Amino acid sequence: MKSIKFYKIYFLLGIGLIFNYSAFSDEVAELGRKVFQQYGSSVITVRANLLITTSDGEEESVGQCTATLVKPSGMAILALSALDPSILIDQELRNTINIRIASIKMILKDEKEIPSEVLLQDKERDVMVIRAKESIPEDLANVSLEKENIAVPQILDPLLLIMQHGKVARRSHSATVLRVESVIDKPFLFYTLSQSRSFDILSSPLFAMDGKFVGIGALRVVQEWKDEVETNSLIIILPAEKIAPLVKEAENLKQGEGTVAIETIDKKESH
Repeated sequence: MKSIKFYKIYFLLGIGLIFNYSAFSDEVAELGRKVFQQYGSSVITVRANLLITTSDGEEESVGQCTATLVKPSGMAILALSALDPSILIDQELRNTINIRIASIKMILKDEKEIPSEVLLQDKERDVMVIRAKESIPEDLANVSLEKENIAVPQILDPLLLIMQHGKVARRSHSATVLRVESVIDKPFLFYTLSQSRSFDILSSPLFAMDGKFVGIGALRVVQEWKDEVETNSLIIILPAEKIAPLVKEAENLKQGEGTVAIETIDKKESH
């Protein structure tokens, strides 16, 4: 009889936990839908024609990835590595290969292509800032990089990842909820999510459930050490606070001034 009573208690506790989890999941879903509706249109596709020069000659290639609009003037941010994978190449070999972006375009949901230009590249942070050469539709959302609109999540916090499909899915937007799996504060603050979703995370924006911007997926590579067992690269979430100064610097560049390549890692920071 005693075991039956305990069984009933465990059963009721289990039902309670399931109910609470379901209620929490529904709350997260509802909040996520609001953020998705607010910022979905800020996520666009970027396509670039690349010129790859090696000792064997020159060849052309095409790269495509997600980008996020951050200014009404048509400025967008993306992960540099999503278009230029040379960040993964050893420094010695990288010196023998030159990858140049010959042209770059923003592609909107209606398949409209907008010629753009690269304003700034930061290989250390893995960020590229581009700007449209033509006006973009006013109804597209823009993600704010102001301090009060930036979130600083903690471990296990839920984040909303927004992506854009390709032409096969008619450039539709999609979203998923992922949780912060780790918070690393050295050599600079960044976050990691489930590495099983790395392909989706790279270059895509992430938001807190209150709609504040967290950052974009980027690739962190440490060239100074190599290990046959352990990888020296990791898909991370680059915080918005690290991106904001780069966008501000890019804003001061006039159209046609060309690409600015910078390094932002402080000399005192160690890998």
